[in-house]
Amino acid sequence: MSLLLSLLSAILPGAHAASGPWVLSPKDASVFLGTEYQEFGTLATESGSGGSDSKTVDSGISTMGVQAYGSYGIVKRVQVSLDVPWYYVTANRTDGPVCTTFGLDACKTTKGIGIVDLRLQGLALDEFYGAPISLAAGGEFRQGQHTAPSRARITNIGEGTSDIGGYLTVGRTGALLKTGNWSGYLELSGLYRFPKTTIDSRPIPGSEFTATTEVLLGLNKAFTIGGVVGAFDRPEGVDVSGVDLSDTDRFASLRVFNLRGGVKFLLRSSDNVVFTADALGTLYAVNNPSDTITLDAGVSVFLPHKAAD
Repeated sequence: MSLLLSLLSAILPGAHAASGPWVLSPKDASVFLGTEYQEFGTLATESGSGGSDSKTVDSGISTMGVQAYGSYGIVKRVQVSLDVPWYYVTANRTDGPVCTTFGLDACKTTKGIGIVDLRLQGLALDEFYGAPISLAAGGEFRQGQHTAPSRARITNIGEGTSDIGGYLTVGRTGALLKTGNWSGYLELSGLYRFPKTTIDSRPIPGSEFTATTEVLLGLNKAFTIGGVVGAFDRPEGVDVSGVDLSDTDRFASLRVFNLRGGVKFLLRSSDNVVFTADALGTLYAVNNPSDTITLDAGVSVFLPHKAAD
């Protein structure tokens, strides 16, 4: 996971089909297997995207990844989900000025399991039973301690912490024309990150907050297209210009903001199999990569529970 992904692991409005307030029925399951490619070449600093102090990251950073994501209906209106990614992150040039200045093997190739994300979600309001919207709340635990050895790198796959938090998500679906349908949701979340260190008595890394919204238009039963926008904010921390380059927690110490958006496609081959893809780009960033392009693709399989005869 690159610098952007390690900072934005809570957003990732990617290709897996587990977004929104909707939950699986008891003993139903869904599995997503996907791939991801990402690259960036510019780091925005405290003045934000387009600022004169933006830094070119030599010849850029590239990421290849795979993802396994599963959800399971525990009881009525409650499901559990687990996300396990694996990444290979490499710098296109390791002897450039940024890689050299940052030191600590800043651009050394990194590979391994990324941040593991566990979620428990409960549906409070269900539009299919008379409510005007669907509304769900959930708890989240992220395990990233195993990423600590490489956390000082621009090519890191995590910041070496464990995180805990919660989220609220609201959505609605409806008919579109004669043969189609639409859906939309908004999710707000917050994470407390168990500190690795302190700077001026402030815990590092600081708490993180995200907002994600998605609208999908199903033109017919087989094809769906839509848009997704995600915002991420870690308000506490230092700017790139003030970071201690000798500190292994230098990236975790940054205050960061990132806004990105893109397009999403779904192709349904049957009632239980959906092929998904999306393309995302950074719209605005502070102390974060400003020109990131992310491409995701994968397949989601629904596994309904078969009652005993």
